[in-house]
Amino acid sequence: FTFLYVDFLDTSGTLFGLANQMDLVDEDGNFEGSTAAFSSDALATIFASIFGMSPVTSYIESAAGVEAGARTGLSSVFVAFFFFLSIFFAPILASIPPSG
Repeated sequence: FTFLYVDFLDTSGTLFGLANQMDLVDEDGNFEGSTAAFSSDALATIFASIFGMSPVTSYIESAAGVEAGARTGLSSVFVAFFFFLSIFFAPILASIPPSG
């Protein structure tokens, strides 16, 4: 029951902060797509709990990307692509002996 409040407050603070940083919040404190954002976060948390994983939630670290100009999901696609590429380079970098 406690995780419900922790996840809700974390998600609402993160989404509102990001929407406010992108100037998407109207005078009533709402932003376009808030229902979809909260619903997708809730579904991800439900599925994570079914499979015994930690809660999947939105992260405040996204504010750094928004501040740098990443306002669409395309930046996330590029980040995922480069993480995928790093799988192949990890063994090569791991073979370099540490100095010292």
